[in-house]
Amino acid sequence: MCDRKFAGKVVIVTGSSSGIGQGVALLFGQQGANVTIHGLELDEVKETEKLMLEAGVSPERILLVAGDVRDPKTCENLISKTAQKWGKLDVLVNNAGCTRERLPSPTYIFRIVRLNKLAIPHLEKTKGNIVNTCSGSAMGRSPEVPTFYAMSKVALDHYVKYEASALAEKGIRMNNTAPGITVTKIKLRVGGTEEEYKEEVEELIEKGVPIGRPGLPKDMAHAVSFLASDEASYVCGTTLLIDGGLRLGRA
Repeated sequence: MCDRKFAGKVVIVTGSSSGIGQGVALLFGQQGANVTIHGLELDEVKETEKLMLEAGVSPERILLVAGDVRDPKTCENLISKTAQKWGKLDVLVNNAGCTRERLPSPTYIFRIVRLNKLAIPHLEKTKGNIVNTCSGSAMGRSPEVPTFYAMSKVALDHYVKYEASALAEKGIRMNNTAPGITVTKIKLRVGGTEEEYKEEVEELIEKGVPIGRPGLPKDMAHAVSFLASDEASYVCGTTLLIDGGLRLGRA
């Protein structure tokens, strides 16, 4: 039984049709939140809805919104439909970062800024908070990570450092999570096979993760839940690294 510390709260999780976002949405639902789940296609989002229902989340606590967050209309729908259904917003989780065509580009930071601006008036009323999904590649060079991907995440890391103080004056906390190697389908959606992905992950784990295993969506979800909770009420403007010790390296 999950701690229902988000009972009555309203949460938006972008990019929650699979992977980390799906894990985040599922955990928030189990913790009592009303959750807006999102993905490119409605059929994909329904997969997350199914998992949430199977976990005991009641259907009236789930809202589905589909669309590309590069489209301003999708951002508007996420905020307006959530507010219409539940009358408020407590937590915004900016997790969307991948399309079928490519991984995040350096300009993807502007999608996050756009959505945040729409959410801020609602979050100011609830003294809510924002959690963005960054990456361990923002904390230092990762040779296996494409440059344009790392650039997008570095931008997000610096965005939080510059913007969090202004939001704090409005009563809104903003932080990042920075996942390390995490088992998701993100690379399969932009090319490659499951076998290639498995071999790549195993090699990276063997070379440099002291804990000795890859991260799972639930690992990242618990970090997001912590940052969004009252337990982290004094955490503001940080990027929380969740990488199993990857940045430390093997002894």
